[in-house]
Amino acid sequence: MHVPYTLGELAESAKQLGVILVACAVAWIAVRVVAARIETMARSARGEEWGPAREQRARTLALLLRNSGRTLVVVVGGIMALHAFGVDTNPLLAVSGVLGLAISFGSQSLVRDYVTGFFLQFEHQFGLGDAVRIGGVEGTVEDLTLRLVYVRAATGALHIIPNGQILQVTNLSRAWRRASVSVDVPWHAAEAAAKTLGAVAGGLAGDAAWATRLLDPPTVTGIEKFGPGTVTLGITTRVKPGDLDATAGELRRRVQAAFARDQVPTVPIPLAPSTTL
Repeated sequence: MHVPYTLGELAESAKQLGVILVACAVAWIAVRVVAARIETMARSARGEEWGPAREQRARTLALLLRNSGRTLVVVVGGIMALHAFGVDTNPLLAVSGVLGLAISFGSQSLVRDYVTGFFLQFEHQFGLGDAVRIGGVEGTVEDLTLRLVYVRAATGALHIIPNGQILQVTNLSRAWRRASVSVDVPWHAAEAAAKTLGAVAGGLAGDAAWATRLLDPPTVTGIEKFGPGTVTLGITTRVKPGDLDATAGELRRRVQAAFARDQVPTVPIPLAPSTTL
C-alpha cells in the first residue's frame, strides 16, 4: 500500500477520483435512463389487453433496478476511490468475502429475505400498487425492495414485512375482483327481495355511467344461506380492481333505495345490550 503524500501524487489521486466520480455519475444516469425507458415502453401499451399488468410490472422492475443500481454504484465507486488514493483493496475484498461468508451463516434469515424477494418479483406474484393480503396484514403495496415489502393498510398504518417471512400471498388486484352485496330478509319476503335485487342488477347494467366499469352484468346469486327465520340473498358482479369500492358502494345504495321503495322487509341488526352501572 502506498498512500500519496507529495503534491504531485495528491494531484494525480485527485484527478483519478474526479474520473471515478464522473464514471459513477454516468453509470447512475444510465441506470435511471434504462429504468425510465422501461416505464415508457410499458405506458405505450396501455390500450392493450394486458397493458395495465405490463405497466405495473415495469414500475416494479424500474424501482428494483434503481435501488440495486444505486447500491452497486456506491460500493464499486467507493472501492475504486480507495484504490486511487493508494489503499490496497485486495485485502479489503478478501476480508469482505470472509466477513460476508460469516454473516451469511449467522444471518440466514437475511439471505432468505433476498432470495425470496428475488423469486417473488421474478414470478411477479405482486407489484407496486397491488392490494395484497400477507398473513394477517392486508393493504396496498406502497414500496418494495429485494429484502422488504411495505404495505399500507386502510387505517394508514405502514407494515414493513421481510420477504423471508412471506409464506403465502393473496393478490387482491390481479385482473379483476368481485363486488357483492348480501342482505338478510324474512323467509316470507325471499321472493319479493329476489325480484327487487333483479331490478337493481338490471338497472346498474343499463346505466351508461356504470356499464363501462362492469366486466360482467350483475347477477342475483339467489339464496346463499338459511338462518333462524331468515334467508340471505346476494347480488354480485366482476369489476376491475380499482372499481371495487365504488361499485360495491353503489350496489348497497341502490339495494337500500329499492328495498325502501318496494317495501321489502329486512332483518334488523340486534343492538348490543346496554350495561347499567
